[in-house]
Amino acid sequence: MDRRLLDEDAVMQICFVTDNLEKSLDWFADLTGKSPSHIGGAAPHDEAKAVYHGKPAEVSCRLALFKFGNIDVEFLEPGPEKSAWRDLLEEKGPGVHHIAFKTRNITQRGQYLADKGYAELQKAEFLGSHGRYAYYDTVKDLGIQIELLEFNNDREPQP
Repeated sequence: MDRRLLDEDAVMQICFVTDNLEKSLDWFADLTGKSPSHIGGAAPHDEAKAVYHGKPAEVSCRLALFKFGNIDVEFLEPGPEKSAWRDLLEEKGPGVHHIAFKTRNITQRGQYLADKGYAELQKAEFLGSHGRYAYYDTVKDLGIQIELLEFNNDREPQP
């Protein structure tokens, strides 16, 4: 097996979980002088096909992205149901939720993390079905989760 996590030498995103998306966006826009490049949410259940702790789940969130030249900064407000987002918000309060890496093979890279003892917490398809994400429980070692992002346009074949 390939013994690496990264397909590219870049961090794609850092995400902050919040209990008030509008307040967080106003604060960050004021701080940076930037406006969000995207405001949206999670895909509906039938499209997302979300899995939370190994079981089908309905998860929801509202989110916004700020694009920078080298990274996206995301703010995410989880819905009321249990999710990887809600869990960390309830455990630690608002703050950094995850760091995201783009991959071309989420199955192989996810197995790499699982082999290191990091459980998959949640996975689903993106809104628009153009890719997928998965979160891994790296909190005890990193203080935050790791997210893998895979886009259909450069996805490697996988089982």
